[in-house]
Amino acid sequence: MKKVFLVLLSLFFSSYVLAESLQLQYIKGMYKESVKFESRETNNNPYYYLKYFDSNIKKVYARDNKYGEITQGTTGCIDHGVLWQGQDLNPKAKLTFTEPMPGRVKVTIGATKGLEKRSVAYQVKCKKDGDCRITEIFERGKPFTKEVTKCLDDFYRSEIKKG
Repeated sequence: MKKVFLVLLSLFFSSYVLAESLQLQYIKGMYKESVKFESRETNNNPYYYLKYFDSNIKKVYARDNKYGEITQGTTGCIDHGVLWQGQDLNPKAKLTFTEPMPGRVKVTIGATKGLEKRSVAYQVKCKKDGDCRITEIFERGKPFTKEVTKCLDDFYRSEIKKG
């Protein structure tokens, strides 16, 4: 009887994992990997996460970095860790993953000391071979690439072009 129960239990869990989309598994894996890191420096380095992003988001990060180098400071356009929606990683925060629509994964980050409950959504595209990339990030319902690009355009006009 015990063996039958264990077989049924393992079938249940394996079918549950298979029921998760590639996109959901990809985002869960990204957060799991993030939590493994202990150093704050690594977690706050946006370039660590570039491997999860498509070329469009990577270009936005590169442009923000370039402008920061030109002005010997930061542009302020990307001023927080996108994954955790804040400056600091709190690995004890409760994470809830949902798929509000096909290809989109929403991560709700539970409240922790000093931070309220917050969320971020990712548009994820996966190829047939299982290779996935984040193609857009939605913060407060707004597309990250559009918002940051506008900020960078404004920064360019006000701080770089004027020189």
